[in-house]
Order: sequence, then structure tokens, then C-alpha cells
Amino acid sequence: MMDLMQLATAAALAPRPAAGSGLPGYPQSETLTHAHLLWLAARGSAEMPARRQIPALALEPLGPQLMVFGIEREPLDFRYLEIGSRMRELSNDDYTGRCLSEIPHQRAPSTVWDHLMAAMDARAPVRGVLPYVGRRRDISSIFHIVLPLADDGETVDRLLVCVELAPVIHLQDGTHPFTQLG
Repeated sequence: MMDLMQLATAAALAPRPAAGSGLPGYPQSETLTHAHLLWLAARGSAEMPARRQIPALALEPLGPQLMVFGIEREPLDFRYLEIGSRMRELSNDDYTGRCLSEIPHQRAPSTVWDHLMAAMDARAPVRGVLPYVGRRRDISSIFHIVLPLADDGETVDRLLVCVELAPVIHLQDGTHPFTQLG
């Protein structure tokens, strides 16, 4: 297992995706890229890292924008295990400990459910975009990366989600500034 200094060094030295290498219309967010690089560094040569392989100190700067979901197997569901302070502040409720199936706008079928399922099934990171439906009028969308975690190195048992909030801003041509990136 890497120590914090080795993990930070590996993440810093990892090749950065070239501008324009992401999904069309998807932001080349430093926050989401940083989370992905930490995940890549922690996994080493394994397919996926375990949660314990990503030191809390390395995640600390991202903490307010992170969520960790546990995976319930029978029946399939996703449980909020950890919710960063920024995410709790923006949510309509504190969902810690609750399953997606208990939340009407998040239970299947929903885009949130689909993105978590996609990362679990692919056993690989998934980037996604969700509309923001909370109380704040200065936020338009939620961009996120879902990073699968596996304590045994094979079976996805948790999902680490890092979120970037898109402000309500439009350029003179009517487009959102994130669509101008990559």
C-alpha cells in the first residue's frame, strides 16, 4: 500500500488527459481530474483500488465534494455512506445512511441510479452530468465522476463520487462555458 507522499507523487506525475480528451460538452475539471488521478495512483496495477488504499488525507481537499456509496446486493441498491459537507449543504435532505430506493427522484429508473450502475458494471470510472434540482438558483448542473472501489480487488463494493457544480452562466452565444472546454 502506498503512503500519502507516494500517492501524491504518483498522482502528480500521472499523465494528464489532453484538453479535449473528455466527453464532448463535459468540463475538463481539475477537481474531477484530481479525483481520477488519485484513484489511478491508488489502484496501482490492480483493476480497482480498495477504499483503504486511498488515504483520507489525500482526499481531504476534495472532501466537501465527495460521496461514498455502499452497494447492497439483495436486492440491489446503493446506500449513502459518506456525504461531503458541500454536498449535504446543497441537498434537500441529509441522505446519510439512506438507500437510493428510498428517495423518489433517485430510485430506479433515474439517471443517478444509471450512472452508479454503469460504474459498478464496467468496474471502471464513469463521468456523468445531472441537472441540479435543489434550492440554489446559481447552480445549473452537476458534473461528476463515479470511481468504483473493491476491497477484494475484484468485486465492486463501494463507489466514490466526486462532484463539480456548474454555475448558471451563459455566454453571449447562449451556450454554457463548460461546453467550450474540451
